[in-house]
Amino acid sequence: MSLHVLRNICIFGALYTLVVISVGAWVRLTDAGLGCPDWPGCYGILGTPDTDTELLRAQELYPDAIIDTGKAWREMFHRYLAGILGIFVFYISYLTIKYAKHVSKIFPVTLFFLIIIQSLMGMLTVTELVKPTIVTTHLVLGMSTATLLLWNGLEVQRHKILNLIDKKLVILIVLCIVGLIFQIILGGWTSTNYASLACTDFPKCDNSWWPSNMDYKNGFTVFNLPNINYEQAPLIHNAKVAIHFTHRLGALLLTTLYVYLFWYIFFKQSNVRIKIISSIILGFFTLQIILGISNVIYSLPISIAVLHTVNASIVLMGMITLLYYSTYHPQK
Repeated sequence: MSLHVLRNICIFGALYTLVVISVGAWVRLTDAGLGCPDWPGCYGILGTPDTDTELLRAQELYPDAIIDTGKAWREMFHRYLAGILGIFVFYISYLTIKYAKHVSKIFPVTLFFLIIIQSLMGMLTVTELVKPTIVTTHLVLGMSTATLLLWNGLEVQRHKILNLIDKKLVILIVLCIVGLIFQIILGGWTSTNYASLACTDFPKCDNSWWPSNMDYKNGFTVFNLPNINYEQAPLIHNAKVAIHFTHRLGALLLTTLYVYLFWYIFFKQSNVRIKIISSIILGFFTLQIILGISNVIYSLPISIAVLHTVNASIVLMGMITLLYYSTYHPQK
């Protein structure tokens, strides 16, 4: 197998992971995360209970459950896509080790174990009643899978280190990536705690520039969470306001950091490839801001909320690409 083909397979895997992430966000936002109370099957079967016999059997197995075939179908659809992704990641790891001898084994091995951990987190999402800590971790690991697949694909190319590396640029990119990861975690925490509409006004939050009634203690309790169904949004309003406002504040700080990065690239850099990549990232970053504001103004429409999640992954993958090309360039 040629390295060019292997690179394209990795990039396709990264794009396919975005599809899985988008479907996962759709499942969560339509309250279908517990559409199947068991794992990996659904009410004891590998499909969804559709016939009268299957529905009767499902009710016998789970007498307290309210069986919603629509939610069950959405949940199983996501599991099918995730299962295919797992097999695909194993295949890519194998191909990388076999054909890309120059690529560090760290990348395919990490991918191998990452997808296994991701599967376990998917199971825990159901068995632990969609606890925010687990669901947020599940989301971040999904984005990590997409990003690592992309990086693995870039590493597959024959490349060499640039003769002159702009260390300040590399440091700026790394800082922006770290900041973006923290903001993604905050966004996941906001979504899984159903705090996206804790403030329905913009630019103010709860009719205040700095809400005085925020409950950070309950809003950011990560461990020792009670064993309850979190799809029922149990947090009190003040805790949700604290989460929502922190996510907004993080977005403001991150935007400031990215504005400086883009200014440095467009006015202090001469590398055309880096400027082109940065222009694309700037477009998606601007879109992310618009989507975040739209979520509040239009009361969290599913299409915009899903795109907001997926677009965050795209920005992260773009930044990883920018980091790669700020230190390496492919050989012809």
